[in-house]
Amino acid sequence: MLQFDIEKLSVWEFLQNTKEPIIMYGTGNGADKVFEVFNELNIKVTGVTASDGFVRDRYFHNFKVTPISEYLEKYEKFTVVVTFGSSRSEVIENIKNLAEKQTVLVPCVPVTGNEIFDRCFLEENEEKLNKAFSLLADEKSKEVFKNYVNFQFSGKLKYLFSMESDISDAFNDYLRLSENESFIDIGAYRGDTVEQFLKFTNGKHKNILAIEPDRKTYKKLVANYENLKNFEALNGAVTNIDGVVEFSSVAGRQSTIGRGVEIPAFTLNKLSEKFVPTYIKIDAEGAELDILNGGEKIISEFKPKIKIATYHKNRDIFEIPILLNKLNENYKIYMCHHPYIPAWDTDFYCV
Repeated sequence: MLQFDIEKLSVWEFLQNTKEPIIMYGTGNGADKVFEVFNELNIKVTGVTASDGFVRDRYFHNFKVTPISEYLEKYEKFTVVVTFGSSRSEVIENIKNLAEKQTVLVPCVPVTGNEIFDRCFLEENEEKLNKAFSLLADEKSKEVFKNYVNFQFSGKLKYLFSMESDISDAFNDYLRLSENESFIDIGAYRGDTVEQFLKFTNGKHKNILAIEPDRKTYKKLVANYENLKNFEALNGAVTNIDGVVEFSSVAGRQSTIGRGVEIPAFTLNKLSEKFVPTYIKIDAEGAELDILNGGEKIISEFKPKIKIATYHKNRDIFEIPILLNKLNENYKIYMCHHPYIPAWDTDFYCV
């Protein structure tokens, strides 16, 4: 039995039994994944909609993409299934407004992999979920964990919004960075988290090493920080081996290690030969566990502060804290979710 209460029905069970028309909101990769699960579970979709500006004259999975206003006129009550991600405040506000009129659910399909967060997943991983829950260092983080699991299971927005906090809270309450940090940024993208780091260190630092696997994005990263002192960027992937891996960039920001072009690969232990990091950020589209395993030496010996994404794979919610505790049992592990639909921008903070 889980150490906390869980919703009675999964989002998939609710959608299998609802009598309301089901309107799919979104036409991207997430919607494709949701349609796959719907087909397996025999969940019938009534129509498809998209945000203003994305409707246009087109079809998606043989449904004409229709403005939400037409469904509001046609049906008194229907269920909206949100299948895209956004952190834009106006988009989140629109969804909140829609939820005041209709049933709005967010079926959580993983960014990486195909394992869904359903009843079987909960039952099979109950012991590990309890273990991860017990490893969290404060009650606030445990509340986030409870809400995260309930949201992933039920798709109900009340759990998502209940666990939100501003990014500054995590930096001020947990990380508490100094002006003398040595920072390794894994999954640096164009440098948005370098900028974030500099904001919370008053623009001062000892060293920054930023790693980005996508070649085009890497060039923008370099251009953005070419004049920053004690800054180095590498075009490659961080994983559990030193050598070469294949990388696919077809998914944009959600690109992953897999079939594609060969790029250099580094372990965290290898990267730390440049300098011993005091702070590491890991956001690697599903490679987080491999990165931790490739940093066993540096983590066990030096206990750097770590900010690590926990939403790419459903198993990350328990496998990441359990592994971190195994690598260094002295870590205090905290959990935060910052505004995003679905529960992206959910991280463990380790100090």
